[in-house]
Amino acid sequence: MSELLRVERLDVHYGGIQAVRDISFSLQEGEQATLIGANGAGKSSTVRAITGLENFSGNIVYNGH
Repeated sequence: MSELLRVERLDVHYGGIQAVRDISFSLQEGEQATLIGANGAGKSSTVRAITGLENFSGNIVYNGH
C-alpha cells in the first residue's frame, strides 16, 4: 500500500485562538480513520484545513502533492 495522506505539524488559528496544535498523522491507501474528541477539540478545523477550506501552517500531502 502507498501513502495517501500525510499531515505534519498542522496548526490552525482563528485570530488569537489556536484551534489545532501540532497534529501529525498519515493514512495508507485503503485505510480509514476517524477524528474523535469533545466539542471545540479541533476536528472540523482539521478537516477544513485538509480540504483547503481553512488557512493553516504545517504540511499536508495528498496523493503525493
